[in-house]
Amino acid sequence: MATNMSKQKDTTTPTSQERNFLFPPPPLGYTRIQWNKLALDYNNFIFPCLFPAHGEKFQLKRFRLRRDTLGMDKPTNHETELDPIDERVYRLACQKFHLQSLYPYQELVIRTILERGGLYGDQRKRVSHRNQIVVLPTGSGKSVCFMLPALLLPGLTVVVYPLLSLMNDQGRRVEALGATAVFLRGGQSVVEREKVWSQLAAGTARFVITNPESLDNRSLLEKLSRFPISLMVIDEVHTVTQWGDTFRPAYLQLSGIIKRLKPDQVTTFTATASPRIIERITHILFDGKSPNLVKGDPDRPNISYRVVPSIAKMHDLEMLVRHAVSRPVVVFCSTRKRCESFAWELKRRVPELPIRYYHAGLDRREREATEAWFYESTEAILFSTSAYGMGVDKKQIRTVLHLDLSGDIESFLQESGRAGRDGNPAQSIVLVGWEEWLRSKQENDGSPFNRLVSAFRQHSRCYREALLDLMGFQNETCSGCDVCDNSVLEEADGTRQILTLCRWYPLRFTGEEASHVLAGTRATPYCSRIDQANPFFGVLESWKVDDIKEAVESLIEQGLLNKHRKLWWKGRISAKYSRTT
Repeated sequence: MATNMSKQKDTTTPTSQERNFLFPPPPLGYTRIQWNKLALDYNNFIFPCLFPAHGEKFQLKRFRLRRDTLGMDKPTNHETELDPIDERVYRLACQKFHLQSLYPYQELVIRTILERGGLYGDQRKRVSHRNQIVVLPTGSGKSVCFMLPALLLPGLTVVVYPLLSLMNDQGRRVEALGATAVFLRGGQSVVEREKVWSQLAAGTARFVITNPESLDNRSLLEKLSRFPISLMVIDEVHTVTQWGDTFRPAYLQLSGIIKRLKPDQVTTFTATASPRIIERITHILFDGKSPNLVKGDPDRPNISYRVVPSIAKMHDLEMLVRHAVSRPVVVFCSTRKRCESFAWELKRRVPELPIRYYHAGLDRREREATEAWFYESTEAILFSTSAYGMGVDKKQIRTVLHLDLSGDIESFLQESGRAGRDGNPAQSIVLVGWEEWLRSKQENDGSPFNRLVSAFRQHSRCYREALLDLMGFQNETCSGCDVCDNSVLEEADGTRQILTLCRWYPLRFTGEEASHVLAGTRATPYCSRIDQANPFFGVLESWKVDDIKEAVESLIEQGLLNKHRKLWWKGRISAKYSRTT
C-alpha cells in the first residue's frame, strides 16, 4: 500500500489486499510466529504492528459478517472472496454465538486451530503450530476462540479447568450451543462413568470437560485415549505455575497426560501471564519448545482502580457497601474462614442486602446454588476466595473489592477482571491494611506480592500504568484511577482521631478504654464521667467499638502507637510523635 495514499481514500474499510496482508497466511518474508506475535487492542480493534517492509500502521475495524442470508449488509467487493471454511466460521459466530462480528485476535486463534485441524488443507496443516498460548484480557471472548472451531473439528475437544465452578459454567455454555458435553471429575460413580464412555463411543458428545486431578488417573487416561482428540484446551493456564508447585501437583503431570492422550493440538488460555509465567508454562507443558503465542494488551479501560488505606477493614467494607459501590459486588478474601466470617458479619450489620459466600469448601449443591443465585441477582454481594476469580461468566458485575490483596499481579488482574465484562464502567477497589503491611515485611523485596503491593502503596504514579508495567506492557492513557483523578486517600479513615487522642492523653487509656471514648459509649467501667467530658468523646460515634479496637491494634502493629507493658501503665497506649499527627 503506497505511503502517499490519497487523503480522501477510506482507510477504515480494508481492501482485499489489506485483508490478505493482515490475516493468515503470513506474507512472504514472515514466519507464522512472527505474524501471530501481535499486540492487540481489543477495545479499539487496532493492530499496532509496524512492518519493516512497509513502515505503515494499519487501523482495522471489526469485520462485518457477510451475506444477506445472515441478515447483514450487502457484501462489498472485498468480502466476496472468503474461503468456504471462513464462511462456515462466520455463520457459526452469527447463528450459534449471536455475534455480529469477530475480533481480529479471535479470527487469528480460530484460524490457527482450524489450520492444524486440516480444514484448510494438508499443506497448511503441515506448517501450522501444534501448541498455542493465548493471553487475552478477561471479558474478551476467549471461550469463543476454542468453542467455535470445536464445532467444526472432527474429533473430541477436551477442556481442562482448574475449578468445578468453571466446569459447570462451561457445561452451561455448551448446552446453550445445542451441543453435548460430558464431565470427568472426582466423586463420580461407576454408573456415571459408564454413561460418559457410552456417550463418547456413540459420538453424541463433542466436549469433554475435566480437571487435572481427574486426568491424573491411569485407567481413565487409557479409556479416554481410545477416542480421537482433535483439540485439547487448558484454560486458566497460569495456574500451572501458581498451583502446580504447591497444592495442585497434578498440574505438573499435564505434559505426560498430553503425551498419553496424543491430541492433534493443544491450545492454552489465560487472561494474565507475564513473560516469566509464559516461560514457565512453556517449560512445564511443552518441554521448553516455543509454542505459537497470541498475546493481547491486558488493560481493561472500562475498569477504574481505587485504593482505600484501612486500619479497620470491617468498618471500611461496611461504609463502601452502604455508600460508595455499585452492585453486584464480588469481595475477594484470602481464606475460607475470612470469607465466611466477613460475610456473616456484614449480613448482621446490613441485613437488608442479599449477601452470601462462596469457596471450594462448599459441597457441589451449595456451590451450584450460589452460582445460580449470584448469576440471576442484580443486587448481590458475594464473598469469595479465588474460587470465583477465574472464568465464571457474569457480565454485569459492577464492583470487585479486594478485602485481602492477591498474591501476585496475575491473580489480581484475573480477579479484578471479573468486573465489567459487559463493557460498561466498573471499578476495582483494594483495601490495603496492616495485614498487607505485615506480609510485605515477611517476604523478600522482589517477591511477586511485594511488587504488587508497592504499586498500590505509592501515590505518585498512575495505578494502571504501574500494574501494566508489572505485566511488561506500557500504558499510554488512563481511563480511571485515584492518582489520575486526583482522589488519592493518603490516610486511613479514623487514623488521625485515634493518634490525636493518644497524643493529647498519653498513657491515659488502654486500647479498650480509648475505643469506648472515641465511640461515645457510656458503658462502665470503660468510660467515667470525666471521660465523657473529654473533647474526643464520640468523635467516631458512627464506628462500632470492635472496629475501633481493630484500628488501635493495627496502629500498634504499624508502630504508630506504643502499647506499654511495664509498671503501672501496663497496657496503656500513647502515640509516637510524627509530622502527620
